[in-house]
Amino acid sequence: MPDILAFVKALPTGAVRRALLASGPFIAASISLLPTAGQAQELRVGAGYAPHGPEQGASVVVEYLFKPAQALEFVGSPRPYVGTQLSLEGYTNYAQAGLIWRFEQKRTYVDLGAGLSVHDGALTLPRPTVGLSDEENQRRRHARDNYIEFDKRWVFHATFAVGLRLNEQWAVEVEGQHWSNGQLGNDTHDGADSVGLRAAYRF
Repeated sequence: MPDILAFVKALPTGAVRRALLASGPFIAASISLLPTAGQAQELRVGAGYAPHGPEQGASVVVEYLFKPAQALEFVGSPRPYVGTQLSLEGYTNYAQAGLIWRFEQKRTYVDLGAGLSVHDGALTLPRPTVGLSDEENQRRRHARDNYIEFDKRWVFHATFAVGLRLNEQWAVEVEGQHWSNGQLGNDTHDGADSVGLRAAYRF
C-alpha cells in the first residue's frame, strides 16, 4: 500500500500540509474498513472553495480512489472511494465514502459518485426568540447567517470530477462536492457545495 504520510510530508509547508497530515489517520482507518476493495489506485489532493454561504470559504480536498469493484460489475464496476474535506476557515469538516463511476474518452474522463458523509458541524442552531435580549437574538441571527444546520450527524454526499490525464501517473481535475441531509425526518434543508482543482496520482 502506498505510504500516504510520506507523500504528504513531501508537499510544501503551510496550512495545506498541516491539514493533510491531520487527515491521514482518517484515510488510513477508512481504508481498513474496505478490505475487499483491493489496493488503492489513485490519491487525489487539491483545494476547494464553497462559493455561497453559509460557510463560504476555502478547503483542502483529499480523496483515495480504489480500483473498480468487480463484485459490482452488474452495475458498471464503480470504484469505492474515501475522502475528506477540511475547512481552512474554521467551518465544517467532512469525511465521506461511497462509489464513483468513471467514463473515459482517450485522455479525458468524467467521474460521478455518491455516498454518505459524517461532519463535525452544528446539528441545530438556536433561533431568535421573543423575550430574549436584543444582544442574544443578534448573536443567534449571526450564527444562523454564518453556519450550516444539518440536523443529523450523517448526510448524503455527491461528487463529480472532469479530468485530463497528463501521463500514465498524473492527471489534473476540476471537481465538485455536495452535502445534504435530504430533508429526511427534519424541517431543515441546509446543504453545502464546493468546487475546486485537484491533482490525481495513479499508483
